[in-house]
Amino acid sequence: MTDHLTLLIKPASSLCNLRCRYCFYHSLSENRNVGSYGIMRPETAKTLIEKAAEAAKKSITFAFQGGEPSLAGLGYFEHFADYAKEKTSGKKLRINYSIQTNGINMTEEFARFLKANNFLVGLSLDGPKEINDFLRVDPKGEGTHKNITKTAELFDRLKVDYNILTVITAQTAKHIEKIYNYFKNRNFSYLQFIPCLEPLGNSGFGEVYSLTPKLYEKFLTTLFGLWRSDFERGSYISIRFFDNLVRIAANQPSEQCGTQGYCEGQFVIEADGSVFPCDFYCVDNWKTGDILDMSFDEIYNSPNMRKFMETSLYGKYSAAEGEKCASCEVYRLCRGGCRRDRDGETDGYAKSNAYCGALYNFFRFAEPHLKDIAKKCLTNNPKL
Repeated sequence: MTDHLTLLIKPASSLCNLRCRYCFYHSLSENRNVGSYGIMRPETAKTLIEKAAEAAKKSITFAFQGGEPSLAGLGYFEHFADYAKEKTSGKKLRINYSIQTNGINMTEEFARFLKANNFLVGLSLDGPKEINDFLRVDPKGEGTHKNITKTAELFDRLKVDYNILTVITAQTAKHIEKIYNYFKNRNFSYLQFIPCLEPLGNSGFGEVYSLTPKLYEKFLTTLFGLWRSDFERGSYISIRFFDNLVRIAANQPSEQCGTQGYCEGQFVIEADGSVFPCDFYCVDNWKTGDILDMSFDEIYNSPNMRKFMETSLYGKYSAAEGEKCASCEVYRLCRGGCRRDRDGETDGYAKSNAYCGALYNFFRFAEPHLKDIAKKCLTNNPKL
């Protein structure tokens, strides 16, 4: 049993109606025995809900992602929400919902459902048309900006809670000031920026979209300067990574993956019921169990889940790398970053973060400002 249970569910597996040129999930699915598990069967969804209701004591968060989760159809989500309500009736369990979507096939009926069930929506958009449409394209190679912004307008009209998720590529890093101002002009005030991943097994930065350390440092310092200037003027734009850095600077716990110094291990549930420890590791050799014949306790204590968490600790560096991190003046803010950015092994130990130098320079630049911002935030809100 656990107080708060979070599940990342892939109701349409790796199926997607776009062909974004930087999509990391293509390389994952291509490296599995089964590339796509199709649409989740009703029986699988019911079993998932039943076992979640048994495992959680205070709250369950059902987070849907993909591929493109909306391809499972509105009916899937309606039945899911109805059954979750039925199985938690009479229990003191709070149910939270979220969904990450490209917004391409969002209808008004679907949007009204999201609003009625208090879904927090992550809407993928990489900026203005010329930037977004360079890499976020449909199967015909055509841009997606027009459809995505129509969905944003629909969400605004229906007052659906949503934030914007932007993938940091070479293109977005070079044009972040233009992107940031575009988002501000559209009144997008909740933003999340995710560094793009190299295809599984790639060790360099050889793709047209590759985010090199130099570009990532430029991106972070430029965006931070813009964000801080708005904060000083009393206009706070929520950027998830920076929000978490403010929490760390204020000696409060962070909530975002990659800012905690370890990987706790997640329940990422594929359409067939297979479970994996992280969205970036949905490959056969990291499977931790199957929700159809295992409890969440059994999955959490499975050999692969324990191995994933143990090898994610930053104490698993070699002696030289461990000493480097232990003595680093910005480690308190950095905490090693995302496991995927230090994937692979040298003599049995994890590599250092591919963005180590970029992050070091950024944190040296940002730290005094973060302390000042944290102090001002705590004055207004002691609990941030």
